[in-house]
Amino acid sequence: MKRTLLRTCTSLGLVFAASSAFAGTIYVDANLNTGLNDGSSWANAYQGSDGLRLALVGAVANDDIYVAQGTYKPTTGASRAASFAMKNNVEIYGGFLGGESSPVQRPAFGTATSILLGDLADNDGSNLRNDNSYHLVTTTGTNATAVLDGFEIRQGNANGSGNNNKGGGILCLSNSNPTIRNCDFIDNRCTFGGGAGYINGSRPSFTDCSFVDNLGGSFGGAFDLNGGSNTVFERCTFIGNSANRAGALEIFSTTNILVSNCLFVDNTATGTAGGGGLWLGAGGTATVVNCTIVGNHAPSSLGGGINDQGSNVTTTNCIIWDNTGPGGAQNATNQVNGTAVTYSNVEVGLPGTGNISVAPSFVNAAGGDYNLMITSAGIDAGNNAAVPSGVSLDIRHKRRFEDETSVADTGIGTAPIVDMGCSEFTTRPGTNFCSANVNTQGGHASMAASGSVAVIDNNLTLECTDMVPNQFAIFLVGAQPGFVASPGGSSGNLCLGGVIGRFNDLSQIRNTGATSSIDLTLDLGNLPLATGSVPVMPGETWHFEAWYRDGIPSIGFVTSNFSDGLSITFE
Repeated sequence: MKRTLLRTCTSLGLVFAASSAFAGTIYVDANLNTGLNDGSSWANAYQGSDGLRLALVGAVANDDIYVAQGTYKPTTGASRAASFAMKNNVEIYGGFLGGESSPVQRPAFGTATSILLGDLADNDGSNLRNDNSYHLVTTTGTNATAVLDGFEIRQGNANGSGNNNKGGGILCLSNSNPTIRNCDFIDNRCTFGGGAGYINGSRPSFTDCSFVDNLGGSFGGAFDLNGGSNTVFERCTFIGNSANRAGALEIFSTTNILVSNCLFVDNTATGTAGGGGLWLGAGGTATVVNCTIVGNHAPSSLGGGINDQGSNVTTTNCIIWDNTGPGGAQNATNQVNGTAVTYSNVEVGLPGTGNISVAPSFVNAAGGDYNLMITSAGIDAGNNAAVPSGVSLDIRHKRRFEDETSVADTGIGTAPIVDMGCSEFTTRPGTNFCSANVNTQGGHASMAASGSVAVIDNNLTLECTDMVPNQFAIFLVGAQPGFVASPGGSSGNLCLGGVIGRFNDLSQIRNTGATSSIDLTLDLGNLPLATGSVPVMPGETWHFEAWYRDGIPSIGFVTSNFSDGLSITFE
């Protein structure tokens, strides 16, 4: 299969938490050869492949580390045990061009790649890997304030003994709870389990990450989870990983695991009791929801898609198709073996409430595009109640609940009904970012748009739903994304940066009414920025958000809140 890395979003939507207002910033630039080499500014950034290691040595609580594009190694020597060790209250951001003052200013990921590389001797081209780092990233006893965001993590090789045979990309031990976002784990290896990562007794979260072409030895081509709880994989992509028992993801005796809005493609379990996409067993609990699990393989076992060997798995709103077992067989037990499934599209058919068996109608599976076409039977066919609380976006950062009026609702819940699979069908323009805080009605205000993104058409309408009823509201526009927590005591977060404008002429101020929603048709020739009105030009990207009054006036509690953000690139 063609190795297509599905980028879940650009940098616009990748920073969901603000750093401490009192944090120091340490700068790293592998390509710099001038300045003081002390990390005090971009001009004096730590230099060379050793720059990030030096920054981490000196980092203390509430420091942020900004890392420019380039290649970084955990040591300049030959010690395979050296790694980048995460720290509590230290946030490490990669993907900078150099010169930015905030992570939200980074270009789209893949534009300025910051690589953590395990090829210490620069000889992997000759297939010599026995001198590579055992692990690129390690994290022991850390909590969610330890953040890694915006890196490509490559060519770790955990082929030693003890813990050095696990987790070529990342090793999470001893009640660790780090936050990993926007990272690509590529071509890492191990001999025991977890080519990309090994998780033992820990509960990290992985959001908007990709795991590609990792080799996991015995257990878990991408990840091997053992004895932990509450690990989250949200909007992640697993492509081309391989191991004996679990091609991509092994969940062994681990509880409350959430795998949501993820894509599994072309992963292979080579052993006689494997699961091509996911293997689960030895007790524990897991939820697999709104995932697309297609074209995975278990040539010596049933369960090319999912193989459950004695755990409690809830699988809902998924597309499980074209997975193969022995001899290339694609019957139902080679899609799912050993567990119940509901409201899912399973090849050949599988008993279960809401299940269907209809060709998924992907846009272009051969080319790596697993979005749904309008002809897909998975549209508006899922179970709304199965979507985890707070999950509002699909793998592309499109709104998770969209109603397609030309398709009959066959799922369950109050419209709009969620689609099956990792991508929600929508023709709406824009990409959502910066999740909204809950309001006093229990909702999260959500931005959307309709109409044309062609400037010449001048026909674009902003919409915001799930606000609170009968309150004043306005739309905001920004030249770039940003993040300010609770500005002016608000209950929400400002998601715009740079020059910001308000649509607050009398004709533009809205009341949310009984529907708790507002809309506004824009004049693209006249965006009201604080510095003066400007026209939208083709090729520009603008960012929108809604502000509204929140609270319970009858008891004297009045505040304000914000929606999430919406980024639109115009043509």
